[in-house]
Amino acid sequence: MGIGAMLREFTLRTLRRKDAWLEAGRGAGPWSRLAVIERVLLPTAILALSWRLRPEDPLGLHAAFPWIWLGPWLVAVRYGAAAGMVGAGLYAAFWSLAPRLFGVPMAAAFPSEFFLGGVLVTLVLGEFGSVMLRREALQRALALDLGARLERTKRRLFIVKESLASLEQELIDRPVTLRDALLDLRRIFAFSVGNARRPGARAQRPLPDPDAFLLLLSQSCRLLEAGVFVLEPRRGRGRAAVAGHWRLGHALGQELPSFDAGHPLIQRALQTREAVHVAQERASDAGQSVWVFAAPLRLAETGEVDAVLAVHSMPFMSFEEQNLQRLQVLCASYLDFSLLESGVAEFRAAWEQAPIGLQQEWAQLSRLHAQSRLRSYCVVWTGADWLGPEELAEFSANQPLNSSTWTFGGETSRVVLVVLLPLYSVAALAQYRRDMFELSRQIAARDNWPQADALSLEVVPVQGADGLGQLRGMVESVLGSSAGGAPQAERQAQPGEGS
Repeated sequence: MGIGAMLREFTLRTLRRKDAWLEAGRGAGPWSRLAVIERVLLPTAILALSWRLRPEDPLGLHAAFPWIWLGPWLVAVRYGAAAGMVGAGLYAAFWSLAPRLFGVPMAAAFPSEFFLGGVLVTLVLGEFGSVMLRREALQRALALDLGARLERTKRRLFIVKESLASLEQELIDRPVTLRDALLDLRRIFAFSVGNARRPGARAQRPLPDPDAFLLLLSQSCRLLEAGVFVLEPRRGRGRAAVAGHWRLGHALGQELPSFDAGHPLIQRALQTREAVHVAQERASDAGQSVWVFAAPLRLAETGEVDAVLAVHSMPFMSFEEQNLQRLQVLCASYLDFSLLESGVAEFRAAWEQAPIGLQQEWAQLSRLHAQSRLRSYCVVWTGADWLGPEELAEFSANQPLNSSTWTFGGETSRVVLVVLLPLYSVAALAQYRRDMFELSRQIAARDNWPQADALSLEVVPVQGADGLGQLRGMVESVLGSSAGGAPQAERQAQPGEGS
């Protein structure tokens, strides 16, 4: 290996270690144990190095450049001004106590200019660090939301592909297709979760109709014996707290084995929060396992899995790749629906008859706005009396790719098109309005409709349950009070609501 290759390999390893160190500090939080140790250890290490190199002047008061301040400055850039001031306080304490504790000679007068300059630079760098941390948190929240939408889109595309490719087989072997079963279960889940949330109920979210879910798995994936195990919350506080234990909540079949969270298959599903089966190479260490499949079904507020599906037996022919992938998609959809249903009760009360996807999407975008101030808007198109069914379908299909649309109809011939625009700025909303009005004029001119400007637009910011109530009032004012039912048509564009 040449010198150039060795230098390149050394540089890559150094960069990987640096990135891992930065990610560890960022993910741990500003007041975690790692952050607190780092903000004290870094200035102390630099002070010890300076003391070893220059025992007569450890603080570098007479040096050409105050190298010792690099510790507080790096901490300030990484964690903010308050964290950098820890190092400044440490240096001031060393100047005061070093002559008596360590016999290090120090100047009689306090070096005010030395500390004032270091503190001012620490505060300036800390402000830059705080701005960087805020922007990083905003980008992380945006990336997490977009990643979740992308995963839901992938699962939705697989469902559509699987339904279209094996439609004949689904109609012969099963009463409904996979997509129809998911849509029906989604309505059942929403109804069961809504009924389970009564005033004064416990904080732990209920599982959306696990019996119906197990029945769907037995019909679609040919499961024989499986169980839904729930982690009971801890009881008591302090030293008297009793750790939670797993109990069998719902079962399919008879005489399931005892649940062991330390089982390799179960443990991997709990750690990765993904579905695991014995046919995977990474799960081959399970050996002669009593469990053949495991998948998380619910996450607690802390992010840990507190409900898991464990499959004990299924026919040998069910271990084909397509059936296992279908089983994984169903479990991931169940988990995704459980996450989307968290906090939807308030929004469902504002408009109970609204589509489930609209309620979940509105709740999710409202939480994102409350946490990270990321704006989203809902656009209501009305007054389209001149727009026929074909023109309306074309206008709805040309909405932005990241939008979700619903078409509502009432007793009259008038319709209302609701478009949800996630993560939109004011400038993007203005551009959207210009593009859509231009599209409506093109459709009207092509079909010789004289009233191209009859299409009107109303914008509702997606902010809390009050905004959803305002949207309900707009729809009912156009279609009448009986227009709050299910929409006539619904198109979910990438990345719209969950499965």
